[in-house]
Amino acid sequence: MRLVLDARTAAFAALIDYAGLFPPASKSMRDAADSYRRVRSSPSAWVGGRFLCRASQLSELAAVATATFTKGESPWEVGVIFDLPVGESAAHAVDFLAEMDPAMTITAVEAKLTEPTGSATESLLDAMISVGPNVVPFIEVDPTVSIKVQVELIADELGSRRRVGGAKLRCGGTNIELFPTSAEVAEFVMAVTNQHLPFKTTAGLHRPIRHFDEDLGIERHGFVNILMAAALAEAGSDRETIEAVVTDADPDGFALSAAFASWRGHEVAGSALRRMRQKAFIAFGSCDFDEPTEALEQLGFLGGGT
Repeated sequence: MRLVLDARTAAFAALIDYAGLFPPASKSMRDAADSYRRVRSSPSAWVGGRFLCRASQLSELAAVATATFTKGESPWEVGVIFDLPVGESAAHAVDFLAEMDPAMTITAVEAKLTEPTGSATESLLDAMISVGPNVVPFIEVDPTVSIKVQVELIADELGSRRRVGGAKLRCGGTNIELFPTSAEVAEFVMAVTNQHLPFKTTAGLHRPIRHFDEDLGIERHGFVNILMAAALAEAGSDRETIEAVVTDADPDGFALSAAFASWRGHEVAGSALRRMRQKAFIAFGSCDFDEPTEALEQLGFLGGGT
């Protein structure tokens, strides 16, 4: 009887939502669908999560899926990004489910909070949860406004509805203005931890460890940095420690084995990582699957998904 979960599996199972439709990859629907199928059949398939699609492209996804699905193909989990007015985005998602379920099912919807007020959060969340009773909404915060206030609003509105949902942080993009600072990332991690709120991240997290992007002239955040920050925040570490984890660009500062993950002497067991992944850091969106998984392999962090 197996009593200890492999920490590597706990850390990375279903961590990467595939976002091939989005920049900088910006693939066509057919190419993105083909790439996602390759992800699902690769040795690292266990690291893969949902297929991410804009609400405005759901009808195109349905058409491609209808033309290319093979007999016996396992269902796809789809995450829908609201890129139209929220009511219109929700309507597209409802129509997609009616047409494609159970071959494709929407398990999450994501939308940006444009105004940090209770009424704006309430209206946005109402539209998001109208897609279906089992769809998990993730509301993206604006790091230029109080992250703590936004996370509290999201938690309050979800709590009043007794609805499972979470917050989302954009960690980069095609220009430097889209990159939050390490302090802002740490603030977000502490805020969602204090509110017991699940979260996702998106954009810019192609590599495990923080590193310098020469083309943009900026430090890019690492998804292992954020994963360890979330795990240590759950374990009770303070804000100073969390920001130090987010900022650390030295791969040697991190270790991951079958027994535990660690950052500079701070250890987290596999069972604790699994709990953190279930209730805290749910996934991150990446337009590339090979780069992050190959980088994990090079670091010796992947354990085979068992």
